[in-house]
Amino acid sequence: MRTVKVQGGLGNQFFCLGFANTVARLTGETVALDLASFGADRYGHHFDLGPLAERLEMPLVRRPVLSSRAATAVMRRVALPGYVSDRPPPSDRNAIARAGRYFNGYWQDEAWLDPAFRDIARDFLLAQAGPGPCRGVVIHCRTYREELRPDRRGVPDAAWFARCLDRLDHLGVDTGDIALISDYPTLALARIGDVGRPIRTVTGGTAWTDMGLLLRARYLVLTNSTFSWWGGWCGDAAITLYPAKGRLFHYAAPASRFTIVE
Repeated sequence: MRTVKVQGGLGNQFFCLGFANTVARLTGETVALDLASFGADRYGHHFDLGPLAERLEMPLVRRPVLSSRAATAVMRRVALPGYVSDRPPPSDRNAIARAGRYFNGYWQDEAWLDPAFRDIARDFLLAQAGPGPCRGVVIHCRTYREELRPDRRGVPDAAWFARCLDRLDHLGVDTGDIALISDYPTLALARIGDVGRPIRTVTGGTAWTDMGLLLRARYLVLTNSTFSWWGGWCGDAAITLYPAKGRLFHYAAPASRFTIVE
């Protein structure tokens, strides 16, 4: 049996689970999910994908030694057979899957995901979200206000949001109906600035209902957030705008269906 460490918030959990699904498909073996990191998660995250893991027949285990920060730091410097740490997408993912027994990373790239996992994730997310409205333009802005280090709080600036909406206008999209989803809406609105259009903040929902709005939106403007990423990858949007990496610290590689706005 192989094991994939799961960590982070909902978006990162999906990346880890999606990667585990890829390893299972490539090797034909059972892949367990190590949840030990949630016992010491500094942001208070909990594992949210238990029903999906059960559906994919992935056992849940806890291996605190292998998943610890100390082990992570050591293993990234010392080659240990079977221990695979986070790395750029491979030219041959078959090789890395077969060589690894324990995988520790975030795997934030479409190259790690089996294409069939998109429908699996989408069906699960919509079931969790329940019925909901279809909005025209939806902006998702993660603020990273909770980050202690200033260099990790970076998000696109007001000029970037203006360029995104101008691009949608140029394509004939009606930008008069804009909804904003954010962890801190007041701060997000301040960062977006005056775009010359009304923006309605969506409040009072859950992570699941927020994700449902992203999935059903006709057009998406996404920031550098894994939550954003999954809403865009699994969603129905005809156009999904996504920032270039630049100096952004938190950044999942764009999916092929995204349009990059510099």
